Parts: sequence; structure tokens; C-alpha cells
Amino acid sequence: MKKKLTLFALLFSVFASAQTNLLLNGGFEDVNTCTEYNSECGVEGWFYLKDVKAQMLSNGTGIKDMGNNSFGISFTWLGYTDFAPLIGTLLPCGLQKGNTYVFKGIMSAKLNPKLIFRPGLCTGEWFYIPNRPFSKQLIPDSITTITPIPNTTLYRFAYTFIATGKEKYLTFGTYIAEDTTWFKKKVTGTQTISIVLDNFQLTPVNEKENSCKNWEDSKLKIYSYNYRHKEMDYSLYGKGELAIKFNYSDSNFITHQQEPEPVIIRDTLKLGDVFFDFNKANLKPAAVDMLTRYFLNNKESTTIDSIYIEGHTDSIGSEKRNLELSLQRCEAVKNWFLLNSIATKEMLFIHPFGKSRPIATNSTIQGRALNRRVELIIFRSSQK
Repeated sequence: MKKKLTLFALLFSVFASAQTNLLLNGGFEDVNTCTEYNSECGVEGWFYLKDVKAQMLSNGTGIKDMGNNSFGISFTWLGYTDFAPLIGTLLPCGLQKGNTYVFKGIMSAKLNPKLIFRPGLCTGEWFYIPNRPFSKQLIPDSITTITPIPNTTLYRFAYTFIATGKEKYLTFGTYIAEDTTWFKKKVTGTQTISIVLDNFQLTPVNEKENSCKNWEDSKLKIYSYNYRHKEMDYSLYGKGELAIKFNYSDSNFITHQQEPEPVIIRDTLKLGDVFFDFNKANLKPAAVDMLTRYFLNNKESTTIDSIYIEGHTDSIGSEKRNLELSLQRCEAVKNWFLLNSIATKEMLFIHPFGKSRPIATNSTIQGRALNRRVELIIFRSSQK
């Protein structure tokens, strides 16, 4: 049996979180136009043998996560009780060896009540076909975590497994056997099984694991395979794979760890009125010394992302003159940054406010002195 995890807490967290879906067209919304007849005859990204009859169904359940379409499948049961494949898909990204993944979805099944139905799954280097040489290395397993959806005939299922790193194909299928309890009579006649599938997902348990960098290229190649009849059946039955090749040894085709978002650190430096000459915009030596100590001599482990330079004045004088003076002082500070290669023009943003944003009363000498200032709001990025 494939190594399987049954931790209820793990399953609950998987159902509750919205993680990266590593399957293409898991909602079966995209329909392909097959090459042989130049008409719609299947769903993109999913493949099956000729004995399986598949069709698109409109979703009339009202369940939001089932989208507009569902995938309907019917086949004749001939008494085979081991794992029988229904549909499969080629994974657009290779999985990380040793990492845990969850395959889940929604389904319903219509069959003779004398039959016992269980869904199953097989992942590996090939599409699973019973009794074929390439399938000897594949180990299918039944899905036992199944929960009914209230007021519907549908069920949610989930299957958790640890990847070997060799997974290329995912095959979904069934185990069907006769119910022999209570001396039930044997099933006779042709047995047709009808199944509705929707919202298939393959998600990594590690929330930081993301799809591969070549996701779009993989999708294009898989969606471009539009054979749905003899050629598809021959390829799957004869070789267990389609004429679609990915270089899974290339790291661009393997899922990757999501890069952490840079932490933005903000601090503020105030240049008060004493750092400028009265009614002028030139930086006094004390201001230059303060900027030098803060930006040139300070060994920060962060990099400057951007700097907002805000100029403020007191209420003395006209509004026009105050705006002009606050702009000139902002420009003086900006020029110092450029001259000393602290930041580029694209990183510096000037905001002259004049007398519109006082931080103290303008009715006293002390208050007006506090209001005459240039504030530097420094945004730093850090990977810590």
C-alpha cells in the first residue's frame, strides 16, 4: 500500500486553507476541440481509455466550488474488482520528494445497490493500466476519507500521500465489488456505473510550496494535445504515456518554495528649523553632519526601498511663499541624497505641504519652530 497519512487535523487544515492547485483544469471548465473531428469532445488536460464514456455536464447543484461544468463518466462493470482507471492527467509540475500532498475533489456515483463502490488513486511515472508491464511499478490505493455534502447526492473526498519525486501521471479510478453481506443474491446482467466528478485538486500541505516556474509552458503543451480517440487510447494502453515530454530534472519543472515577501521597515528622521538658515533652503553644516551619520556611517542590514521627503513651514507668510519654501527645502535634501549616491531619482518622492500640517501651535515661538521642519520617511526592505 502507498504510504498514507490519516491525521484528522491535517485533513481539516487542507480543507480549510486555499492552497496552490497543482492540477490543470481540476474544475473541468476548459473543453478541448479534438483533432479528429474538429469539434468539442473532451476536457482539456484529462485523458481516458475508449471503454470510458465521458461527457460534460452542467452544474445544477448550486454548490459554488463546482463551477459551471462537471465531468460525467459512465462505463460497464465486467466483474473486475481491483483498481480500474477512469481518467488521468499529466502533472504540469514534478513533486518534491518527501513532501506531503493531498488529492481531493467532489463526486457522486450511481450503480446497483448490490455493488460496493470505492474511489481510488494512483500516482507515478505512467498512466495506470491493469496488467500492463509498466504498471507493475505503480501502487494504486483506495480513498477512504469520504464525507457526504448535506442535502445533495454528492461527496467530498481526500487522500493524503508522501511523494516519491517520480510522479508524472495521476490516475483516478474505482474499486467495485459485489456486496456479499446478508447472503445477498449475486448481481446479474449488464452493470452500468455512472459517476459525476468535479473540483479535483492536488495541493501541497506546505503552504509555502508553489507551482513550478514552467507552469504556463507545461499547460500549453498539455492543452495542445487534442487527440481523444484512437491515438490517445493506443498511447495510454500501449505505453502508459502520451507524446508529451517534460524535463523533470530541470528545476523549472519542479514545484518550488515560495519566496518570502520582503519585510518593509519604516522609520522617520526629522530635520528641524535649526538645520536651515532663516527663510532659506540651504542645508546648514549641522544638517549635513546629521544626514552623513544617519545614511553614510550607519551600517544597516537593510536596503533603502524609497524615501518620502516632506517639507513643512509655520503659518507666518503667504501660503504661496510657504509652499515654495517647503518645496525648496525638500529639493535641497533630495539633491544631497543624489550627490552622495544614497538613492536614485526613482526612489525619492517630494511632498511640500507648506503650513497645512502643523504639529504644534503657531501662536508661540516654540510652536512655530517645531512646525518648520523637513521629515524623511524612510522605507527599508529586509529579508529577515
